Amino acid sequence: MSIIYRYISYNFIKAFFIVLLIMSTLAWITQAIGYVDLFIDKERTLIDFFKLTILMYPWVISMLIPASLLIASVISIDKMTKDSENVILDTSGISLLQKVSPYVSITLLVTILHYSLSLYLAPWSMSHFRDNINEIRSDIISSSFKKNQFSTPNNDYTIYVSEKNDSGNFIGIMIKDNNSDEITVTYTSKEARLINIQEQIILEMSDGIIFSENKYDNSINRISFENYKMNLSNIFDFAENKYSKLSEKSLSELIEAVSNEINFYASPTQIMNETHSRIASPLYALTFIFISLFYMQRNSNFRTINFRYFLYVGLIAFLLKLSGTILSNEIKAYNLYFMHYIIPISVISVYLIYLILYNLKELRQINEIIK
Repeated sequence: MSIIYRYISYNFIKAFFIVLLIMSTLAWITQAIGYVDLFIDKERTLIDFFKLTILMYPWVISMLIPASLLIASVISIDKMTKDSENVILDTSGISLLQKVSPYVSITLLVTILHYSLSLYLAPWSMSHFRDNINEIRSDIISSSFKKNQFSTPNNDYTIYVSEKNDSGNFIGIMIKDNNSDEITVTYTSKEARLINIQEQIILEMSDGIIFSENKYDNSINRISFENYKMNLSNIFDFAENKYSKLSEKSLSELIEAVSNEINFYASPTQIMNETHSRIASPLYALTFIFISLFYMQRNSNFRTINFRYFLYVGLIAFLLKLSGTILSNEIKAYNLYFMHYIIPISVISVYLIYLILYNLKELRQINEIIK
């Protein structure tokens, strides 16, 4: 039995890692390619690009583990069926419980790995990724404020700086805003500096004048100010922020935020729902495996698996995950934390009941043969 267990486990593990590597690499490439322009504009090296974007990899892997397990199980069972290995196992008296135990054991180990990724490593890596992206954004803004040069970060704005002092502040600055179809706004100030507030890049100007020129009648309005702040994050074309702050917090940080009322720009209910949603998500690995085992091991006495079983497995897994995602998004404003677990726990419970009943049926058949 140990030889059969190791054989099934080896085939399943090998298929899982191959599928996970291919899928995660393709997903990582599609995510990372959106930041290519950001690095080209800043003249960063290819090594810098990989060192930063590789931080997305744990998050990508955590998203693809359930689907990779599903595909790997289908591949492994299909191979054993085509090679008549399932027929040999059945004729040798191996029970269904013994046949599925390697898949379940490996999936349990992978689920533990999935928890470590989704609860701690992935939030940590994405948080560092965001911090590095913000640093690059700040550098791009700084490079647009060059001494005695007109720079145009986009077609609507023109920036000019006369001097830069030793502390990095700007002396004599002019910003022309042509964003409106009706007026042209020009900001001038004697001194300005860049500051970062809540992940927004702010230009703080002091002792300046705002000129508003009507494009139709050329009339000009003038407003003097002592201090004025402009959000440059609305001017510069940055890579899109795709991840919420809550998704970048570890499980311990989320729990601490609720107990100590830490402000994550979300209500305690939203934080708790995020926590339970992340705990429930790895359970879909077991859910997908049980769906696959139920359908793919039917009619195992044949050398080919009915093609419709492939469709059933993929469609059911997709619909369950889609339903779970929709459900999680809909209840994030309510105290319905248990709803996150309904779909995966229900499927797992149903299959375990099926497995127990099937095993009892096999035992009765064996007893009848003995008698």
